[in-house]
Amino acid sequence: MTSLEHIVENSRFTILLGKNGAGKSTRMRELDSSNTLNTKYISPERGGTLKYDPNVDNNIATNQGWLENTRRQNRFEQFRQQSAAQFRTLEVMILREIERNVDKRNDHTYTFDRILGQINSLLPAICLVRSDKGFSIQSKDGEPIPEENISSGESELIALAIEVLVFSRSETSNKILLLDEPDVHLHPDLQQRFIAFVELISKEQDMKVVISTHSTAIISAFSESSDLTIVPVLLKCQSQFSSFRRSSVCDEILPIFGAHPLSSVFNRSPVVLVEGEDDKRVLERAIRSSNGRFRFSPCVVGTVSELHKWEDWLNQFLPVLYDDPKGYSLRDLDDSSQCEIQDHGVVCRIRINCYSIENLLLTEECLDDHGFTEETFKHEIVKWKEQFNLHKYATDVSGLIEQFSNRRIVKVKNIRNILVALLGTNKEWEVVVGQLIAKNIGSGSNSEHSINHYLGSKAIGRLFS
Repeated sequence: MTSLEHIVENSRFTILLGKNGAGKSTRMRELDSSNTLNTKYISPERGGTLKYDPNVDNNIATNQGWLENTRRQNRFEQFRQQSAAQFRTLEVMILREIERNVDKRNDHTYTFDRILGQINSLLPAICLVRSDKGFSIQSKDGEPIPEENISSGESELIALAIEVLVFSRSETSNKILLLDEPDVHLHPDLQQRFIAFVELISKEQDMKVVISTHSTAIISAFSESSDLTIVPVLLKCQSQFSSFRRSSVCDEILPIFGAHPLSSVFNRSPVVLVEGEDDKRVLERAIRSSNGRFRFSPCVVGTVSELHKWEDWLNQFLPVLYDDPKGYSLRDLDDSSQCEIQDHGVVCRIRINCYSIENLLLTEECLDDHGFTEETFKHEIVKWKEQFNLHKYATDVSGLIEQFSNRRIVKVKNIRNILVALLGTNKEWEVVVGQLIAKNIGSGSNSEHSINHYLGSKAIGRLFS
């Protein structure tokens, strides 16, 4: 745990992540009022019309501190008018930059129109054109568009881009731009474009950026090489903060949450960490076959050793977004002698009660569905062994025959496709097991070789309830 200011000073990009009312804006304004940081704060609710207003321009010019003070409000109705006025400031800054720098003066491609092109690259349907009042807005076909007729998202992007460019070229060192909820009014695609723009400008102009958000699209938009730190914000009175770095876990798991996690979609379909693609395919088939009874989102981790890291990530991430956070991790029994495992914070840890999920092919319900009893299916396995004694997995089949009464804890991974063939179905084994789970959860016995016993009471009661 450390101070937020210390975290910000040691990362190029910092994300403040938290629920509405958690105090993200309060933390941003505290950073903005710091005597040791050179900051510019962009308020979260940015009202107004993107139109040049000479009164706004006059206030900026004559009232020192007016721009900064109005920005510290959560909502300011003339924000976009301020941004439009600053466009003219940006033009002057770029022209003076060219005038002072010999290399840029000799580079005839480095013009204000090039900078304007950076803004226009964010806009899929419209563009800005220089005019006497700063700029006008046109369609891509060149048709004029009144400022009040463009969408909120387009207006938002233009205003934010101008703010970023103006501050990035201010004649100060150690610049830190504070963007409070830049995702407001922006579709996830536009969020991606804007973050790519911010990342580029930040690196070109050596500027740090702090963003408060609850949009996972904002986080996932940063490049893999970005120097990004994520800070969970839980309480308004918080003074010390933990943080975690952008990692492969973020890249893999964030798409599950979607672009707007606060829509509560995730709470209806919580993430389930699984060890491999096999487990994921089984659970996906179970979901599809359950007619809406099962709602969760499987996410492949890779190995058991990696599972702990992912659980830690979820345990930090979920509480800053949801009032009733929940996630799951699912383990095979493998060689463990204990089925139960302790939960990890908000993550419900589940170890199934059979060697691995393909062992469900040997449950009494699966055998019965395909017209077999325990004795008749064992007889089919023995016949197969006699016929294919030189098969590369004949030893594995022999092991199953010898331990058939203990088949719940026998490793059958190598012979699962043989078992499916002996059951007399053309379906893939993952489909057979997934449909088996969907059909039998909530019914049947708890006998030694029942599906309920193989999955275990915690899986039945928590994940498949």
